[in-house]
Amino acid sequence: MASYARQWERFEQTGLQAVGIVVDPVENNAAMVDKLLLPFPILSDPEGRVIREYGVWNDGEGGLAKPSLFLLEPDGSVRFKYIGEDFADRPTDEELFG
Repeated sequence: MASYARQWERFEQTGLQAVGIVVDPVENNAAMVDKLLLPFPILSDPEGRVIREYGVWNDGEGGLAKPSLFLLEPDGSVRFKYIGEDFADRPTDEELFG
């Protein structure tokens, strides 16, 4: 998430808004936003309801979400989707902004 915070101006230039969704409780999210100085909100989904809807819930990991990035159009349609294999698997800047 910190890498997306560093790219914040590029998100704004393209008209995109970022929101993180994690399985952590609200209290943990507030601490993470403060620690990483994130310019976007982090939403809690401890039961994985939204995460399951996007097909990135991983029961084999004890109920963790796969690292994923979805860019949505204003109508809610998916413009871009990337589902990683582990916490370090993220799209490149070219994939994201190219």
